[in-house]
This record gives sequence, C-alpha cells and structure tokens, in this order.
Amino acid sequence: MKTKGFTLIELLISISILAILLSLSYSGLNSVLISHERISKQQEKFKKFNYTFNQLHTELQHIVARPVTDTYNKPLAAFFLSYSNNTEFSFTRAGRPNPSGLRRSSLQRLDYFMDDNTLKKRIWYAPDNSDIQSFKEEELLKNITEIKVEAFADNGRWYTTWPPTDAPLDILPKAIKLTISEKDTGDFVQLIELTR
Repeated sequence: MKTKGFTLIELLISISILAILLSLSYSGLNSVLISHERISKQQEKFKKFNYTFNQLHTELQHIVARPVTDTYNKPLAAFFLSYSNNTEFSFTRAGRPNPSGLRRSSLQRLDYFMDDNTLKKRIWYAPDNSDIQSFKEEELLKNITEIKVEAFADNGRWYTTWPPTDAPLDILPKAIKLTISEKDTGDFVQLIELTR
C-alpha cells in the first residue's frame, strides 16, 4: 500500500508562499509601528506647546502694572520686551502661590527667554531682585528656531520692544502676540489679550 504525502516541489511552493505572506505582513506591521512612533512624538511635542501656551496665558492674565528693581537697584518696566539677538520678555504678576501661608508678597517676576534653541522661564523668588541668584529656571520647549513677541499698544500699533520710547514704566500693552517657530512643525501663534 502506497501512502500519499507531499512531494518536495509542493513543499517548496508552500514554503515560498508562506515566506512571501510573512514578509508582506512584516513590512505592513513595521510601517504601522513607525507611524505610531512618529505620531506619539508629535503628540508629545504638541502637548508641550499646549502646556507652555496655557501656562503663559494664565500668567499673563494676572499681570500687574508694577515696575520692579534689579540687583543694581535699576528700575525695570512692569512689562519688558527686548527683541535683540535673543527675544526676552519679563513681567510682574499677582497670584504667587503661598501654600504655607508665609508673610511675603503675592507678586512674582517672570522672565521668558531663549537660550541655545530652548525656551526657558526664570521665576524670581522676590519681585525686586535683590539677590542675583534668587531664582529658579525651567526648560519649557526645546529645538526652537525662533521666538517672536509683539506687544499691542493703546495707539493701535504693534511693538517688538516694550515699553515704547518715553512711556512710563508701569504701562502695559493691550495684547501680546507670541510666535514660536519649530524646525519640524512650523509656527505656533498665540494672541493673548491682557486684563489691565
């Protein structure tokens, strides 16, 4: 009695078909994994941008028209904007958290600036900076190519430096336009109206 089995050719053909199917499914799965990784990175980047803009919006809603003094007792504007090599803007805000109920000012001075393609925030422990080392720094966004800040004045003009020439130090803009450029994703623009 003769037993039936697979011939060598039939076995080679089925293995070849299986190899083709496996390679197709692997390349499809690989492209799905690559897409998932790329989307996850972009979601994380957008989450950081969203967090930064929300934080800045909240802080600017508590801006106060109070000039401060620096370490050398030089007066600084309540809102200061410099557009030189590195854009920098500083402002005084109310609502400094005080969870332990210490006797201290509720005002806080914040500086936002670019340093080595990174947007950073400096939080001063006291609004009048008597000690040059009394601050903490946070890195907010990395790989930033440019930041542009414009201040909208009562006269209807946009300024890249603030306060305008011969204006008092306690003058605040009506709105701030913030544009942050990132190499891969382009420009993020936020317009923030200030409550004065």
